[in-house]
Amino acid sequence: MNNEQPIRRIHVSNALFMQEIRRMFNDEGRKSVTFTVRGFSMRPFLENGRDKVVITPPQEPQIGQVVLAEYAPKRYALHRIIAIDGNTITMQGDGNRLSQTESFPAEKLIGTAVAFIRKGKRVNTDSKRWLRYSKFWMRCRRMRNTLLLIYRIKYKIFKS
Repeated sequence: MNNEQPIRRIHVSNALFMQEIRRMFNDEGRKSVTFTVRGFSMRPFLENGRDKVVITPPQEPQIGQVVLAEYAPKRYALHRIIAIDGNTITMQGDGNRLSQTESFPAEKLIGTAVAFIRKGKRVNTDSKRWLRYSKFWMRCRRMRNTLLLIYRIKYKIFKS
């Protein structure tokens, strides 16, 4: 007999959710928080409503890391760092066009992704698999629009 309660899903505003994550890290001393991703900006590797991310309190930012940040007042994103210039961090979603970037001061980092749960399987961001993917995706930024177009066509065909 299974005594576990079913998981109840609730939807809250991003601002309230981010405030709660900060509280858990700062006041409760939580080491990590896991949540389901929303949005399509990290496609093709993270899918809206399907995949999860495990984040920890902010680490020293590095190019290639996936971070959760407030890039404008009450505007948040889980994206990959593509540049660091002093205290300014620039990030971009894996599924975004080259022109779609966000820059913000380092103190606006909320957390650093340490793992993704994709199709039920955990992939740590320090794994060889993830590091290979990250290097590949960072190197092919100029080809991204073409690769994403191919992905979207394939995705629509198989979704139909």
